[in-house]
Amino acid sequence: MKVTVNEEFGSFVIKPHGMFGEQDCPLLQEALEKSTRSRSRLVLIDLKDLSNITIAGQRALLAYSGQLQTLRRPLVLYNVNQAVMAAFEDSGLIRVIHIASNLKEAQALATAGK
Repeated sequence: MKVTVNEEFGSFVIKPHGMFGEQDCPLLQEALEKSTRSRSRLVLIDLKDLSNITIAGQRALLAYSGQLQTLRRPLVLYNVNQAVMAAFEDSGLIRVIHIASNLKEAQALATAGK
């Protein structure tokens, strides 16, 4: 898996690419850790190019979502494909993390603080 990080449109955007395996947790955690130090208030993750995600990856997302909430900075996932969405539904993550269909909706959701 490859992870790119950009600060754009006032948001910290993480873009993972490829297949997420157990060995990729440190890459995701490093990107999420950078987001906690960023000056951008909104933390968004574009999952368009992620083909799957493991339970370990979902745990990392959940942990950093909580950490960012304590900093009053929302974490929103967007462009989630069907395979990844199915994994979120199976694990129940869909009920506890914010998911938007596109960047505009993600920014609106994050800005609204929902």
